[in-house]
Amino acid sequence: MKTLQIILKEIKRNIRDYKANTMMVLFPIVLIIILGAAFSGIFKGGMDLGGMSILYTIDAEDSDPVFESAFNSFRQHLSGEMGLVFEETTDFDKGLRDIEDNKYAAYLHITGDPLRIDMYKNKTRSVTSGIVENAVAAFIDSYVTINVAARNNPAVLSELQADDADYVRIRSLDRKRQPGATDYYAIAMLTLILLYSSQTGFWGIRSEIEGRTAARILCAPVYKYQYLTGKILGSIFVTIVQGFIVLMFSKLVLKAYWGEDLLTVAVLVITYSVMAVSIGAALAFVLRSGEAANGLLNTIIPILVFLGGGYVPVYVMGDSFSKLSVISPVRWINSALLNLIYDGNYSDVPISIAINLGLSVLFISVAVLLSGKGRKAYA
Repeated sequence: MKTLQIILKEIKRNIRDYKANTMMVLFPIVLIIILGAAFSGIFKGGMDLGGMSILYTIDAEDSDPVFESAFNSFRQHLSGEMGLVFEETTDFDKGLRDIEDNKYAAYLHITGDPLRIDMYKNKTRSVTSGIVENAVAAFIDSYVTINVAARNNPAVLSELQADDADYVRIRSLDRKRQPGATDYYAIAMLTLILLYSSQTGFWGIRSEIEGRTAARILCAPVYKYQYLTGKILGSIFVTIVQGFIVLMFSKLVLKAYWGEDLLTVAVLVITYSVMAVSIGAALAFVLRSGEAANGLLNTIIPILVFLGGGYVPVYVMGDSFSKLSVISPVRWINSALLNLIYDGNYSDVPISIAINLGLSVLFISVAVLLSGKGRKAYA
């Protein structure tokens, strides 16, 4: 009961803080609108995948000149429309190693008699490899259709060929929705501002200490664990509500696309919010100065957000940057949300949740250990 009273007190305190609420709700919405409008041309028609490389092998002994010619046209189409770079290799084993070493987004192994394309995808570039997978499937469908028509009803061949370019383009590029500027920055700005809720966790505890009210509360029949639990849970609840306000506003008003599985999106947002508040709660006992905490958070947060693709997508920064970005929890939640929403890929979801909860346990443990060191922790 006492813990619940402290939770309600913390919620009321945060609601009355109009300045903080404005920052946490209005600020990301304004940024989504501005960045969505500013970069709409870049994201229009899908993400620019220039610089992404696709490796392929055509087995010489099974080579079909007709198919090879059609495949070359297909490659040129994707290169021209999306900026993908195709590279050929005759070494199958080397192709597999290059995929494992993250050198290419996908590897296409083409064999004949019967015709088959085996695709090996790089799981760290699931959006790009997903687009290529759908493009290849559409290309095979159209190629087989034309071949069957040529053998059985040549009269309709010219009709199919006339429609072929549009057929391939629609099936390959539009089968899966790609994020526009507003879609992308709705995710990026939400994860950015939620990371700043670490300040909510920090000031939820530190303001009571600096105001000399924490020690007085603990003089009452209130245990330290009840006080700390109430403060953290109250801050988490407020942060989650603020995050969902931004999410729903971007979805309903700005028409940002959040996919069909909103439950999993909500779980990611909630666990990420818990992690952010936990960071602030730990810092409230590690750092005695609000200025020092603000300075530290305002230095670290932009770096983590930059590494996580909060300002520009990670893939445009190159392979070295992509490898470095794995240290940022922002990278994992952004990747999990983008892959989930636009690719139906859940592979990064458990990783992101595990990172969020693992860091939460770590920082809450630090807060509990330091808060248990006598009254000085609250003095």
